[in-house]
Amino acid sequence: MAEAPRTRQASGTVAYDDVNELIATATRLMQKDAAPDTLTPDDLRRIGEELDIPARYVDQALEALARRREEQAREAQARERLSRLRRARLRQGAWAGAVLAGVLAVSGLVVRNGLTTTLAEVAQKRAQVRNVLERRESLRARLDQLTPGLNRDAEVAGADNRVAVEQRRYDERAAAYNASAASFPTSWVVRLSGLPSSLPLSPEVSSW
Repeated sequence: MAEAPRTRQASGTVAYDDVNELIATATRLMQKDAAPDTLTPDDLRRIGEELDIPARYVDQALEALARRREEQAREAQARERLSRLRRARLRQGAWAGAVLAGVLAVSGLVVRNGLTTTLAEVAQKRAQVRNVLERRESLRARLDQLTPGLNRDAEVAGADNRVAVEQRRYDERAAAYNASAASFPTSWVVRLSGLPSSLPLSPEVSSW
């Protein structure tokens, strides 16, 4: 025979089937409010007596608990110190990295400026060599129309000497640039800045 449907409860009333659960819940709540947040050692000893546990074992358990709590506190402090140390090291590393980057940038700029200055000096010396070469060719074209003699030979020798002097000065500046560009860390600046890694010396120059 089918069970008769439960009569709908009026608002604010409790069914008889729910009374036991309601009373049990209320009892747990009352016990929770009545229980103290902490217990004293004497409270624990009295509980131990009720459970036939000698007081010395309760005291040993309290000592073990105190030691464990102290150890946990020390571990927490150690973790906190380690965390602070790591954060301090990260900050120091960031500052050191920023300072190093700044120093490298300034150093690279100084090195690049020095190389650029040397390049300008080399270009000036090369232009001077070109100038004396042109003057020598002009002189030879003019002297070819004259009768050979001591004066003619002296002028040609003087022109050749001026060319040799200017080529030597060019080679000195070009060699200085090459030595600087090949040294470390200047070589890195050369690569990053797109400057020439080396310059030809006068025997290697086909056209001035």
